[in-house]
Amino acid sequence: MVYFRLATCQALRPLPRGYGLLNNPRDTAAPERVGTCYFDPMKRIMSLLIVLLAYIAASVGQAQTRQMGRPAHTSDNSDWWSQIRAGDANGGIAVQKREPQASNLRILGVDLADNDLLSKASAKLGKAQPAERGDASTGRSQTCYSSAKDDPKIYVVFETGELSDAFYLFMDGPDWSGSDRCVKSNLVIENLSVASGLRLGQTPAEVMAILGKPSAAAGNKIVYSFAVEKKTPDRDFDRLRRQHPELSDEDLHRDYEFYSLGIYIEARFNQSKLTYLAVSKTEAY
Repeated sequence: MVYFRLATCQALRPLPRGYGLLNNPRDTAAPERVGTCYFDPMKRIMSLLIVLLAYIAASVGQAQTRQMGRPAHTSDNSDWWSQIRAGDANGGIAVQKREPQASNLRILGVDLADNDLLSKASAKLGKAQPAERGDASTGRSQTCYSSAKDDPKIYVVFETGELSDAFYLFMDGPDWSGSDRCVKSNLVIENLSVASGLRLGQTPAEVMAILGKPSAAAGNKIVYSFAVEKKTPDRDFDRLRRQHPELSDEDLHRDYEFYSLGIYIEARFNQSKLTYLAVSKTEAY
C-alpha cells in the first residue's frame, strides 16, 4: 500500500483563496487566519493520477504475464512419472559403458541434445504453461501435451532439471497436480514412436531388440543406464572459453575438454505391453 500526503499544515497564516478547511470542507466562509491544516487541490489531483497510473500499469503487467504463460510453481510431488523427482532412487543400477543410438533421444522432432528443450517443444507442439516443482537437484520444469482422444489417453511430457533433460511417453495412469494444463495435440497419438522406433504397446522383447540387453529387469520394468566420456565439441568449448575468461587455456582443457554423458531409459509394461517410457540425458564436466 502506498500513502500520499494530501494536506499542507501551517500555523496561524492566511488561508489561500480557493482552499477548503480540513475540519469542514463544505464551509465556504473562509477565515482570514487559521491554525490548522488545509487541502491542496492540485496535490490531491496529482496523487489520484499517480494512483490511477500505477493501477493501470499493474493491470497491464498481469495481463502480459498471463499471456506469456508464467510457470506455475508447486511444491507437490504428484508427478509420479518424473525421473528427476526420484532423485538418486535409481542409483545402484549397473552402468553400461556404451552410448545408445542418438535416435533414442528424439521424439516428434524434439531432441534431448537441443538447447532450451521446452522452447523447442513449444515451437513444435504449441505453447504450454510450464509447471515448476522441487528445488536444487530435484527442481524441474515441465510442459505436458496429450492426445485429443481419451481412450486411451496418451501423454508426452518434456522436462528440464538442474543437470538432466528428459521426455516421457505414457498412456493413462493416475492424474497429477497440473495434468489439467496438458495441451491437446493432434501429433500425440497412440502409435506415436521415438525416432528409434520405441513406441507404446511394444513387448519387452521388441524394446530389447532396439536397445539391447538391459541394465536391470524386475517385474514389469526394464531399465537401461549408459555412461560414456565424450570430447567437448569445438562450438561448446568456445562457449565455455567465453564464459570463463578467468581460466587459462591449460585450465580450460583440463576442466572442460571432456564431459560425462549419462543416459537413462526406463520402460514399464502392463500385460507385457509398453505403457510408460522415460528417456533422460545428463551431461557433467
